[in-house]
Amino acid sequence: MIMVMDSKVRAITRSDVVTIDEDSTVEEAAKLMGSKGIGALAVTRNGRIVGIITERDVLKRVVAEGRDPKLTKVRDVMTSPPITVGPDTTIREAIDLMNRRRIRRLLVEEEGRIVGIFTQRDILALTRICLYCVKEVSLLAPTDDGEPLIVCGCGAIYHKSCATTVVYCLDCSTRLIEVIRAPAPEDTLAGD
Repeated sequence: MIMVMDSKVRAITRSDVVTIDEDSTVEEAAKLMGSKGIGALAVTRNGRIVGIITERDVLKRVVAEGRDPKLTKVRDVMTSPPITVGPDTTIREAIDLMNRRRIRRLLVEEEGRIVGIFTQRDILALTRICLYCVKEVSLLAPTDDGEPLIVCGCGAIYHKSCATTVVYCLDCSTRLIEVIRAPAPEDTLAGD
């Protein structure tokens, strides 16, 4: 995991930053977040990103305060200026900044332009376990032995050698591999 933490933010930054104009209503922002399945929007003014609005902002600054989301403007509840990091910031530094600032997202800025977003969810997705052998699988750094991975459509991850044993995903029963390598009889209990 140490190697992953020293990787650069650019390795997992998502470039699909969804934006909304600061004059839009909070209701419009909430609908956009819902339709995109995301928890934050970059806020623009004249095409330039000047802030961020998150689902937490909507909850704490609008709903909890009894404000009408149809009348409240995004600019009145957004965080501005947004907290940013450069693409060459290490994941370790980004996590530290997020912890200190108590935030879940950072916008990634390069040469004065927002080029992506880095989130807590991205960090959690970095390291997973093989669903069969339960050993750690890093999605950024190759496995220690360089073994290839198989990712099921449901998101479960297996070492390729584990997938030849399991054949069907333990999570969703989807067939993982087409070619099944049968063990030699002496490698099974029946071979005794």
